[in-house]
Amino acid sequence: MAERGLVPDSLLRLFIKRFSLSRLTEANNDDAKRSVIDGLNNGPIAENTIDANEQHYEVPAEYFKAALGPRLKYSCCWFDDENTSLGEAEKKMMESYLERAKIEDGQTILDLGCGWGSLSIFLAERFPNCTIYSVSNSSDQIEHIKKTARDKNLKNLHPEVQDVNSLSLIEKFDRVVSIEMFEHMRNYKALLQKIKHLLKPDGLLFIHIFCHKTTAYLYEESGEKDWMTRNFFRGGIMPSNDIFSYFGDFQVNQTWTVNGTQYSRTLDEWLNIHDQSKERIIDIFRNHYHNPSIHFYRWRLFYIACSEFFSINQGEEWFVSHYLLSPKE
Repeated sequence: MAERGLVPDSLLRLFIKRFSLSRLTEANNDDAKRSVIDGLNNGPIAENTIDANEQHYEVPAEYFKAALGPRLKYSCCWFDDENTSLGEAEKKMMESYLERAKIEDGQTILDLGCGWGSLSIFLAERFPNCTIYSVSNSSDQIEHIKKTARDKNLKNLHPEVQDVNSLSLIEKFDRVVSIEMFEHMRNYKALLQKIKHLLKPDGLLFIHIFCHKTTAYLYEESGEKDWMTRNFFRGGIMPSNDIFSYFGDFQVNQTWTVNGTQYSRTLDEWLNIHDQSKERIIDIFRNHYHNPSIHFYRWRLFYIACSEFFSINQGEEWFVSHYLLSPKE
C-alpha cells in the first residue's frame, strides 16, 4: 500500500521510527559489532555493485536533476537555520570539506565515489590550479560529470569509470576525499590499503559517512521487513562512529559530528522537490520502468524512511561524521 501512495505520511513515519528502534535493539551488542568489524577485514572491497547501481546510481540522471538540489549533491547538506535553501546547504557542507580536509589550490585531489560530481565540480571551479580526479563505478554519473566539465570549460577535472574492487590509478594525491561511499564497502582494510598507496607522503584522507553513535551492522535481506535493503541498500553497512579506529593503516587525526537532523532536513527537502515534480518524474520513469507510479512512491517512501531515521533522539542516534586521517608509517 505504501508503494501505491495509500498510507498517510504520519503513519509511515510512526511505523518507521518504531521499526528503526527495534532494529537497533537487535544490533546493539558488542558481539554483533565485533563480528561486523571482523568481516570488514576480509573479502571483496565492495559487494553487490551491480545491484547498488541499479538501485541508486543507474537510475536516470534526469531523475536526480528533477529531485535533488542545484548541485546534485546526493548526500547530507548543512542548514544554518530554517531559512537556508537546499542550494545554500549544499554549498555550506562542501565549504566545510575544504576547511576540514585542508584543501588548497594547487593540490592533486581524488574524489573517490564522486556521485554526480557535486564536490568535484565545486573544487574544479574554486581551485583552478588543482587537478581533480573523479572516480565512480557508474557510467551515467561519469558521463554527466564529463558533460558538465565541457559545458563549464573545466580543464582540471578528470572523471573516470572505475570499480573500487580493481581501482587502478598511477597518480599520487595530496588529498583523497570520500563522501558517503564507505557505507557501500565491505572490506575496509583492503580499501584503506589501496588509498594509502595512492597518497603522497604527506597526503591526507578525508571521509564523510553516516553512522550510528556506537554500533555497526550490515544491510542484508532476510525477509519482507528488509524493504530498504531489497530496494536501496543491498550490500551496504551502517558504520559506527568509531569505525576507523579499528584499522591499522591510518591514524584518525580529527573527527567532527553533524547532527542527524541535518540529514533529516536534507531528505525532507528532496521529498518536497520530488512531490512538486511528480508529473515530470513519472514521465522520466515511464521511459525506464514498467510501472512508473510504483517507482515514484518507492522513492518517496525512501526519503520519508531516511528522514525519520536520522531524526530519532533529536539526531543524536544516527548522524553524519567527518574524519581526517593520515597514513601510519
